[in-house]
Amino acid sequence: MDLKEAKKIALDLAKRLDSELVELGSALGRVVAESISAVRDMPGTPRSKWDGFALMSGDSESAAPDKPVILEIARGETPAGKKAEKANSGMCFRIMTGGVLPAGADVVIPYEEATPGDKGLVLTGPFRPGSGVIAPGSEARQDELLLEEGDVLTPTRIALAAATGRQAVRLTRRPRVAVLATGDELWESGRSDETASIFCNNTHLFINLVRVGGGAPVDLGAAPDDPGIICSRLERAEADLVITTGGMGKGSRDFISEVWKRLGLRTHFDRLNLVPGKASALASGNGRIFLGLPGNPRAGRIVYEEIAAPVIRRLLGLKGRGDFTLDARTLAPMKKKEGSYRAVEGVVEMRGGFCSFAPHQYAAERRNKISFLRSSLAYALLAPQDTYVAKGKRVQVKVPDFALVSWAIFDS
Repeated sequence: MDLKEAKKIALDLAKRLDSELVELGSALGRVVAESISAVRDMPGTPRSKWDGFALMSGDSESAAPDKPVILEIARGETPAGKKAEKANSGMCFRIMTGGVLPAGADVVIPYEEATPGDKGLVLTGPFRPGSGVIAPGSEARQDELLLEEGDVLTPTRIALAAATGRQAVRLTRRPRVAVLATGDELWESGRSDETASIFCNNTHLFINLVRVGGGAPVDLGAAPDDPGIICSRLERAEADLVITTGGMGKGSRDFISEVWKRLGLRTHFDRLNLVPGKASALASGNGRIFLGLPGNPRAGRIVYEEIAAPVIRRLLGLKGRGDFTLDARTLAPMKKKEGSYRAVEGVVEMRGGFCSFAPHQYAAERRNKISFLRSSLAYALLAPQDTYVAKGKRVQVKVPDFALVSWAIFDS
């Protein structure tokens, strides 16, 4: 099946999840489920921009270098959070950054520019009303929209929500994503048996991709190529999306298709026109979405980014334009055969202020080596009709390890 069509089918199956109330301290990287507006003008009263002297601008109108005006300095000072006194003509008040201006005062002179003398504050020129003052509503007006439904909560956005006086916000529930690796050759990390052919790293890869992508991973571990065991693990998984790795071929030990039939699932596709990642499939049933990935972590990671990651974002109700990509210039030519999408892996670099993509030149020879994952942090997806991309041409690059909170910052 064509990759674009497969992705559309997967997204059509994904519906936004319900919401829950979450304290701000646990809200980083979560998605807002309701719009948040300012409940009042912020700030509600005039405040000082800096430490200095608050005064009435009218008292400075006649001040000149040869005819200074001297204002009496009131005792004490107005710190932030303290109710201010009422201003009187001929008097000024010490005030701290964020302090509420005395009623009637409309100017704050910073200490660095002030000239206090033995008799009071010396003014040698007029001051414009509002100088040094944070005006009411200058940060936000009452009922002004601050956060929209579908926004990702970055540190700055959490601070914005906190400024409204909220202790908790309503957020979309994190999608539960179960991950099961299959294969007789897989052994859990930590075992020392020398006969183990492969230590299972797929669960670590996809569980952490789920985590940084906004989901709540459910680790189902590794299962042997036994349809009964696989079926039992998947049947009990409480998840919105279930990801399996391995068992996607046509051999006698590939059982994912059979397991899906036992579970009564509907299979939507069982092959993709994508290299690597051709042996991938999608099914649904009982309110869950099932995605079968190849056992090769390199191929599985590409399919995850193209299909699973957008599904998770759809379940979260994430606002945005779609897949996040970086606009980069390729540092080397890329070529492929016509007819299928091809993911060309490489590294994103910043060179001379521009984003560049350095594709690996020997991907075919290295595709089964685990060391390839170390330096393949990004990839460019070439369309079926693209058989050659010249050096220096601009391409769209994806970075699967990119965290959702960072994705939101750059996408905005």
